[in-house]
This record gives sequence, C-alpha cells and structure tokens, in this order.
Amino acid sequence: MSGRTLDPPELPRDERRSRRDRHLLALSGGGYRGLFTANVLAAAEEIGRRPLVSHFDMIAGTSIGGILAIALACEVPATDLVALMREHGTTIFRPRRLTFSGISRSHYDNAGLRRTIEKVLGRANARRPFAEIPVRLVVTAVHEGTSRPHIFRTNLASNGKGDAASTLDVALATSAAPTFFPPHTIDGQVFVDGGLAANAPDLVLLTEAMRFFACSLSECQLLSIGTAGVPRVGSVEGAPGKYGWVVKHALVDLLMSAQEALAIDQVRTLRPGGFLRVDATPPRKIILDDTTAATTELLTALASQAVIDVETSQGADWRRFLAHTPG
Repeated sequence: MSGRTLDPPELPRDERRSRRDRHLLALSGGGYRGLFTANVLAAAEEIGRRPLVSHFDMIAGTSIGGILAIALACEVPATDLVALMREHGTTIFRPRRLTFSGISRSHYDNAGLRRTIEKVLGRANARRPFAEIPVRLVVTAVHEGTSRPHIFRTNLASNGKGDAASTLDVALATSAAPTFFPPHTIDGQVFVDGGLAANAPDLVLLTEAMRFFACSLSECQLLSIGTAGVPRVGSVEGAPGKYGWVVKHALVDLLMSAQEALAIDQVRTLRPGGFLRVDATPPRKIILDDTTAATTELLTALASQAVIDVETSQGADWRRFLAHTPG
C-alpha cells in the first residue's frame, strides 16, 4: 500500500508456515476517545507486569491509536499515556480564533498536538527516524495526492526498508483528520489521517504479519482495542448539505466509523487463529474532540468496565495475550 516492494522472509517452501503463533496488537483511531484505549492499555500492562509492547510480535495503530502505538514502542508506560491525555486533551483540541479566513481552515492547528507528542515521547524519540524504532510497528496514513493508503513501517517490520521520516512526522501524519487538523507534509508529500482508510488497522496488521512472518491466518493471534466509538457520532438531521457535513465533521466521522465497523466484521468473518476485541458502547454520543470532565470520567469508567467484562467473558484469551513472549 505504501508503494514499496516488501518481500517475505526467504524460507524454503516447506518451511514458509510460521512455526509458532504470532501475537498482534491493533489500536483504533478516535480522537480524544483514545483515552479509553490508554486506560485499557494501562490495565493490561499492570496485569502483564512488563512493558506492553514486549508481549507482541507486531503492533499497528491509526490516528490516536497510531500515536499510542508509537509511544508503547518507545517504552512509554501506558499509565503515563493516560495521565498525559487527561492533562493535555484541551491543549490538543484548542480551537483557532474565529476569522473569515478561518472558515476554510481546519478547526484546530496541530501545534498543541505537536507539543503533546514531543512531551509524551521525549524530544530525542520524536526526532528519531521512524525506521529506527526497535519494534515491529506499522502506522497508517493516507497520501492526499494519490488518495492511496500509506503504511509507515519500522526497519524491523520491513526487512530494513523502513520509513526515514521522523517519528514526530509519522505521528502527525496518521492523526491529521480532515476538518479537525491540517494535512501534514513530509518531504513534499501531503498526508491525512489513516482513519480514512483503516480506522481499525486490524486487516492491515494481519496482512503485514502474514507477509513478514510468512505465516498463515490461523497462526495470527490478534488483540484489537477500540475507542468506545459507537454509536456513530456527529450525525446531522435532515439533508445536511456542505455546512452540516463539513463544519460539524459529520462526513469524516461517518467515513471512519463505517470503515472501522466493516474492518472488524471482516476480521471476525476471516476468523484468525485468535481474535479478541476490547471495546465499549457508550450511553451517549462522544465526539472526537470532546475533552470535557464528564467525558473524561465516562471514558475512564467505560474502560474499567470493558476490562472487567473481558476478564469475565474471555479471561483465558486475555491472559494468554498478556503472558506471551515473542520468540
């Protein structure tokens, strides 16, 4: 999808099947609702008693899920991600001053998001080439000029053919949601939010793992974490027209929500060797940029309940993911 040719490992034909299961972690997009994801990750890390990334053979993320995945790969504790999202949510989603020219611009600039990413990762990690992150990591974006998905890969996820862009640039590219944030340019190429193509990066991750490890679908064990994103948010009454679809962000939300739902349904139909989806249905609509205290506490409570629910209904699978050590 990124336009680069990536070959699978060179194994004899009769050995191309993986000789062990591959444990995979997929993190969905969803703006400030990523606080839900961060809380689930923190609970999982506490159970596993070591950095969460060390339990998985490959991880993937989109938008806020991409930022969280990058942070985990840089060994940022998940509890720190929770604290930073709670502290800096209003900084990220700080509206521009309203002017006539501002009507045609994104609702937010990315200055607050940039500062928050640098604070989360540390300046050295933010400036490091994405390719050099020492984890098998893939992050999705969309190339605005060609309308094609772009998959950013580390060297370890691409046999040394990783993306040279800075880690900060990749984080800003994957989270550049149209109408919310401006597109992000890397070396003259313009990127927008990966959620337009893979808000749930589960299918991307399965494909990448099967290509890289030369394994079968039945050998893929996938843990997928959502953002409490249903029911769909941003709906517009009646015939919305341009104003309703764009200014109220409804079209972007519709595209991302539909893509995510389809991807999850497809993964369940494909039935990989193991699939565990951790998500929650909120009692009310939660828009992507709602950073109010009430929503913060609701997302935290939903995450706590989601962890209890998965421990109750699928505890063996949950613990198996958190006990795995990649070979």
